[in-house]
Amino acid sequence: MSLKASSMLISAAICGQVLCGSGAMAQVPEGYDIANWKNFSTSAVTYSFDDGTANQIPVAIPLLDKYNFKGSFNLVTDWVKDWSAWKKVADNGHEIASHTVSHKNFGQITEDIQEQELRDSKQIIEKNIGRECITMVYPYCARGNDNIVAKYYISARSCSGHIENPKPQNMFDITSLGVGTESQTNSAKAFNDWVGNGVSQNGWAVFLIHAIDNDGGYSPINSSDFEQHLKYVSSNPQKFWVATFAQVSKYILERNSLNIKEKVTKKAVDVIVTCTDKTEITKLDEPITISRKLPNGWTTAKVKCGQQQVESKIKDNKLIFNVIPGNNYKIVK
Repeated sequence: MSLKASSMLISAAICGQVLCGSGAMAQVPEGYDIANWKNFSTSAVTYSFDDGTANQIPVAIPLLDKYNFKGSFNLVTDWVKDWSAWKKVADNGHEIASHTVSHKNFGQITEDIQEQELRDSKQIIEKNIGRECITMVYPYCARGNDNIVAKYYISARSCSGHIENPKPQNMFDITSLGVGTESQTNSAKAFNDWVGNGVSQNGWAVFLIHAIDNDGGYSPINSSDFEQHLKYVSSNPQKFWVATFAQVSKYILERNSLNIKEKVTKKAVDVIVTCTDKTEITKLDEPITISRKLPNGWTTAKVKCGQQQVESKIKDNKLIFNVIPGNNYKIVK
């Protein structure tokens, strides 16, 4: 899996995986840095679409694909009329996530019904899409019981209206930014201002989007404004890592529990990458970016994972590459 050519970084090959989770803080030897966001980008950006409105597939997805971005599409399973169309969306690399079965307000239902909505929507999506469903968003932004949500998902989106901290306090209360006619974020400039705030805070900007181009859904955005914004973000890859809600969530969980051990010889550095905890919901296999200061006297280096060479880059006397927990890497001259 390689990063875009315009990126300063390039990713590691996947050659083995283990499960890991969000327990203890990362532990790394001196000389290593773990990137807050992939590619050492300054911030993360996610486009999170609710309700499966009419223009999301014909309008929003082609715009995202034009700029090589992938979004998260959060479906109310009772409202889906064409699962085959959404399966194609998932096969194209976009995330299909849960917006529950029937869009009930979690603040007004029992915990038993909450669990039914969470469990059943996950099962229905996975059956029809053929891919895992590991994140959800709360209808009406009304949070449920974290312990119940955690049985089925690794993270959940609310909507407190600010930039999310790079190290969230609660993965089941990730905030988002409402957009469209029912908010003040209703222009390309307003979108750009928010991602600018994300850069200044080294944070995660999650946009909560419903309708596009007056397709009958809630709080529509204008596709031309959205494209102007996407063009701006695409032109600044050093600032913005654009990824799905699931990808960023996985990255955070891995980053916060990553352990690195190494064995150094004159000609090589053996690097063992693991996580401290485990989750049974998914494989935390999102490539995570690290750097390692070159050993004294080295001017060049390459990285291998097993027999596969891992793409890497040297900058400011540091070797930069992507790793996946559970793999062993070898840095050689």
